[in-house]
Amino acid sequence: MNRKIIFSCLILIILVIIGLFYISNNYKASSDIPSINSNLQKGNEHYNTIVNSINEQKYSEAKKESDTTLEYYSKAKNNTQKALNKAMKQNNSIQIKYLNYTLDEINMKINATYEIRSGINLINPDNLSISENHFQTSNQLMQNATQYTDKRNQLEKQYPDKFID
Repeated sequence: MNRKIIFSCLILIILVIIGLFYISNNYKASSDIPSINSNLQKGNEHYNTIVNSINEQKYSEAKKESDTTLEYYSKAKNNTQKALNKAMKQNNSIQIKYLNYTLDEINMKINATYEIRSGINLINPDNLSISENHFQTSNQLMQNATQYTDKRNQLEKQYPDKFID
């Protein structure tokens, strides 16, 4: 009977340790970063599809892709905001900085997507200058967003232990 009690206690201890590990990982901001990056990557892929569709004058396809792009960027933004809240609760200044850079990048990409969508909505075969202005603004926003990607990458290299579970 003592062996059964000891065995049951060991199982209970192991389950408690596993549970604590699982719970602590759910409260770490770093556990959200793979999902954030995945949604950003998918948003970027769809944004590139928009650009290709515009270049091929497939405007309805480009407009549809803008919806998908915004969905992925919105998911990334929501996940980033949740992760930022976790990092703030943990008072993790490196991750807070990282996640703020991520939000800045995502917001620029969302604005770029809205700009390109505005350009698509204003397509006029007789006068493309208005649409081209929106496309150029969108392109500039996407280029500016890379500064935040670079800052995030720099933090990951400087503090790898802050981003690996």
